Amino acid sequence: MALLAYLIAFGSFMTFQAVVLRSHAGGYLVNLVDCLTGKIFFCQARGRLKKERVSIVVGDRVEVEEVDEVALTGVITAQLPRRNLLERPTLANVDQVVIVQAVKQPDFSPLLCDRYLVHFQLAMPFSKPVICFNKSDLASQNEQLALRSIYEPLGYFVIFVSARTGAGIDDLRNLLSGKISVFAGASGVGKSTILNNLSPELELKTGVMENDFGVGRHTTTASELYCLNLNNQTWVADTPGFNLYDFLHPEPKDVADQFPEIAEQKDNCHFKDCLHTVEKGCAVTNIDERRYQSYLTLVEESKLVRQEARKSSTKVEKSVKTVGGDGNAVSIPRLNKRYRQTSRRKQKQESFITDPDLADDLTPESFSDLDEDFDEDSE
Repeated sequence: MALLAYLIAFGSFMTFQAVVLRSHAGGYLVNLVDCLTGKIFFCQARGRLKKERVSIVVGDRVEVEEVDEVALTGVITAQLPRRNLLERPTLANVDQVVIVQAVKQPDFSPLLCDRYLVHFQLAMPFSKPVICFNKSDLASQNEQLALRSIYEPLGYFVIFVSARTGAGIDDLRNLLSGKISVFAGASGVGKSTILNNLSPELELKTGVMENDFGVGRHTTTASELYCLNLNNQTWVADTPGFNLYDFLHPEPKDVADQFPEIAEQKDNCHFKDCLHTVEKGCAVTNIDERRYQSYLTLVEESKLVRQEARKSSTKVEKSVKTVGGDGNAVSIPRLNKRYRQTSRRKQKQESFITDPDLADDLTPESFSDLDEDFDEDSE
């Protein structure tokens, strides 16, 4: 009570650190990590941040001023430096990714699991994903052992839980403790249900399995960060299921690097450009058949992605870009096109089109000037 009274009296004059939980109604829902009240505040970004084109995403650490404890509002005045930034889903300052898969209902898909592994190994090369098998109460010990034998020898941490019975939930809670984690997986595997089990007060909406087809419904429509323990700063982001085109695809020759059992053998192949599919002299052997089928599928998908990219004349921008020089490069989200400033090259082009006098005066030097401006804008 004393802390609340202090916030009411002096909160508007203080600066607090906060974690962005999600975007909401043109602003952001944040949790003030300094005061540990557990209350969620609605904050707008200061106009200066918008002018400076600072993009705030889920997981960002920010500074908040003008805190109103009664109205639960505040103003975001600064974005603190990020440790990292995930592109898909767009999340900042992530420590680890937990790939949630169901043992049954829906049946476990090795290909889908391997797609998630490759995606997050590319997106977060500094942290190996954790594999969490939910609905373990529906699988026998032999079935669980068979799944462990696929991934644990490759260096992946594997954990079995049951959101229905509570088995393994305490072990998962210890794994998440003190970190910002991301739950990723297909719809229906039980990501939101596990979160409700870890923290019942969340009361997240959960879906019902479509028994006729063995697939789940989308109940999570946007990424959101939840606090499981304020005292030791444990946060988990629940994310929507991925579509096929959401997954990252490396170059076909680089897919092997995302499969540890293939990467450790590929240097022994007779040809350096071996794709480890049907090439003569390939040294890759003794691979789990399901993993190898996933590898072959991902190689073919990567080839198709590259072919489509070459056919298409329309470039699809990434949602994240890198700015800054060597040693100072940082990743930031791209602004929507309608918020971007028009480049000097485009301004000149438009002026030539709209002003007939300028069009009559065009010379070869005019195009040279445009090229110089384009080079400057590219930098």
